[in-house]
Amino acid sequence: MLEKTYDPKPVEESLLRLWEKARLFRSVPRHEGRPFTIVIPPPNVTGALHVGHALDNTLQDAFIRHQRLLGRESCWVPGCDHGGIATQNVMEKQLKAEKIDRHALGREAFLERMQAWTRDCKKTILGQLRRLGCSLDWEREAFTMDDVRAKAVFHAFKTLWEKGLIYRGERLVNWCVRCGTALSDIEVEREERKGALHHIHYALEGGGEGLVVATTRPETMFGDTAVAVNPKDPRWKHMVGKKVLIPFIDRAIPVIEDSYVEFGFGTGALKVTPAHDQNDWEIGQRHGLPALKAIGPDGRLTAEAGSYAGLSREKARDQVAADLEAQGFLRKKEDHKSPVAICYRCNSLIEPLLSLQWFVKQTELAKPALKALDDGRFKIHPENWAKPYRDWLVNIKDWCVSRQIWWGHRIPVWYKGEEKPVVSLESPGAGWTQDPDVLDTWFSSALWPLSVFGWPEHTKDFEYYYPTSTLVTGYEILYLWVARMQMMGLAFEGKVPFAEAVIHGIVRDKSGKKMSKSLGNVVDPLAMMDKYGTDALRFALMAQAHPGKDIAFDEQSVLGARNFVNKLWNSTRFVLMNLPEKAPAGGYKLDKLSRGSLELADRWILSRSQSTLAEAKAHLDAYEPAAAAEAFYTFLWDEFCAWYIELAKGRLLGPEGPQKEATRAILVQILTGMLKALHPLMPFVTEEIYSALKPYAGESSAFVLQGGYHALDSDWSNPEAEKEMSLVMAAVSSIRSVRAQLRVPLDMKIAAVVEGPFAEKVLKTHRAYVTLLAGLESLEPFTARPPQSATAVAEGVTFFIPLAGIIDFAKERERLSKELAKAESDIVKIEAKVKNPDFLSRAPQAQISEAKAQREAACARRDQLKKTLEELS
Repeated sequence: MLEKTYDPKPVEESLLRLWEKARLFRSVPRHEGRPFTIVIPPPNVTGALHVGHALDNTLQDAFIRHQRLLGRESCWVPGCDHGGIATQNVMEKQLKAEKIDRHALGREAFLERMQAWTRDCKKTILGQLRRLGCSLDWEREAFTMDDVRAKAVFHAFKTLWEKGLIYRGERLVNWCVRCGTALSDIEVEREERKGALHHIHYALEGGGEGLVVATTRPETMFGDTAVAVNPKDPRWKHMVGKKVLIPFIDRAIPVIEDSYVEFGFGTGALKVTPAHDQNDWEIGQRHGLPALKAIGPDGRLTAEAGSYAGLSREKARDQVAADLEAQGFLRKKEDHKSPVAICYRCNSLIEPLLSLQWFVKQTELAKPALKALDDGRFKIHPENWAKPYRDWLVNIKDWCVSRQIWWGHRIPVWYKGEEKPVVSLESPGAGWTQDPDVLDTWFSSALWPLSVFGWPEHTKDFEYYYPTSTLVTGYEILYLWVARMQMMGLAFEGKVPFAEAVIHGIVRDKSGKKMSKSLGNVVDPLAMMDKYGTDALRFALMAQAHPGKDIAFDEQSVLGARNFVNKLWNSTRFVLMNLPEKAPAGGYKLDKLSRGSLELADRWILSRSQSTLAEAKAHLDAYEPAAAAEAFYTFLWDEFCAWYIELAKGRLLGPEGPQKEATRAILVQILTGMLKALHPLMPFVTEEIYSALKPYAGESSAFVLQGGYHALDSDWSNPEAEKEMSLVMAAVSSIRSVRAQLRVPLDMKIAAVVEGPFAEKVLKTHRAYVTLLAGLESLEPFTARPPQSATAVAEGVTFFIPLAGIIDFAKERERLSKELAKAESDIVKIEAKVKNPDFLSRAPQAQISEAKAQREAACARRDQLKKTLEELS
């Protein structure tokens, strides 16, 4: 027998031990069939997991458990990512708190600190994944910087080098002054910020009026090497070919024509600074302009800036602007909002900087990935993400893979004087120096589906598990990671590394804002699990995990999911209390039932159970967990518990006999099937309940996953029973609705008369159902409408409910009038909200949909109140 109330903590702790002891999630190569394989998106070793990780890993666990229940060999590989810049930033913050400088500590000592941190962090992260119920093959744990993965990284680098796809060159890169390293284009985020547009006069060489340029960054003018105008712009035709002087330093630069320049922006004259702007760099390449660095890697102005050298970017901007105004060069200054580039890790402003870096040529690598998408070997769910993925591959640029940090795979290139660089893991000999930079963390991550199975060696595991089946990840790393894995897998093995990618959204706060510590809106998944249980958190996330859509997370959703867990527990406990202490030999089976003697409710619930199981399976097959969760919730809460169990109580409390045995068999078999089907979403409570119920179901498997999905012994679909029962339920609901509105408690027996096309059927066949569930003492055919009666209308029937002596009509009219006034007031407020252009343009779609649903509900309530008031008058 189950405990009176469900306490998640001891159940979860016990089951985690049992699952691991049984090696339930261990996968080994088989001879028959292709396995279902997922590699975890390895979390960075930067600390604890957040609610986004909880979503991502619950999705993966649901899909992998689903496949195991289908009987397919399934492997889910765990692991962590070293995290590069992100993890080094964490360590640097720790050192700063200890007043230790990284450079003073030295590279080797710093890396020793990093390794120690990594060991502790991996233990924490993997422990949290266990707590979440993740059915990972724990014996396959991998780390992007362990020896096996290091071997894969070297092999990949060397192969790309030998194919001429990796090179070193000086190019304009995204430089993070705070992190002290280059970043790739897709590691840079865009954010609109307030600034100023400065209109600066560049005098004509030799004297006279020159032209006015408009810029948001006056401090970069010391790196200008030209001023560009559009060749079709008549305003500046007379200046083309002449030279103008940069204020303060009087260096002369040419006025050139380039079609990139926009007529309508600023003055139509663009200062060209090739070393500090990507578009300017491209203009400079077209016109053979030199690139002068006005800002260095430390974010301070260089000697090119003359007396401003040494000032930070920020201070230099203010000082230069003030001096331009003081000396008459600043013609105008206006407020201006513009998108700026920021580091995706530390949110610092990115400085476009000319720098010597390592790059991977991606144009050729992208072609096989494009072909795989176009011919269907690789599919993205939902499909609407396929177009931006394709567009990114079509417009791909070379990937800057070198990082000026210490934590990561060190670039395996050695230099010695004028000799040709050598690619080697070890030093080629005396006098050789290794490149100090490390590879972008996404380089090793791009090899993850290959390297976790021992690549470049073609091990037994690699031959069996590669290519993998499905990748589950967020849309924010579709280009950073998904595309690069596809390119690498195809480049090295000629096969897509996974056939499908399931893309989910970001978990935001309940108002749709991105979670951040500074906003104080971060949700700790461990706190949610401690408070409500792991299954509640998992189900709350799955119920909102619509493909590719963001989740507006509200703690109330977890509370609702916990209530669902409790409902499942309590309903099973009720069933067990009505079963004999000892299960019959072979358990209760549906094949022993006499179909002809089954009641409408029996035929209905068996049909609904069968269709719900099929619907949920189809949704999980299609990677639609939210739809599966809704199917389970609707059936178990709204149909099985709310209706069938209530109708079954009479037979369960009655004498022993065929009717009682049939009811027991139906309850046991439906619950067992639902527990198994719900297991991928809520593994703990379903496992615990299954262990108590399985003897009565005639099952002997130690765990849900070992028994597989429940198979009904025959076809129980019955559309006619479903239709008829829906009419009964609608009839009962209509009476309940009137009772609730007039505050007539369900335990107070009332009378009703009925008329309509379905009335005869109700009276002859379903009178017992309606009187029991609607709380009626009598139900009679209509002859005349009773005085002082309310009306309840459903499809095919109209009920008249006499209320004399049951309610105070005057008080009810007064109360309902107040409720009607409030409902109409609510409608006015909601209408104003949903018609507000600001709300419609700025609010998340979920909030807009919720507001519209509130309006519909308020209107329906108003209409019902008006109808009831009319009847009471």
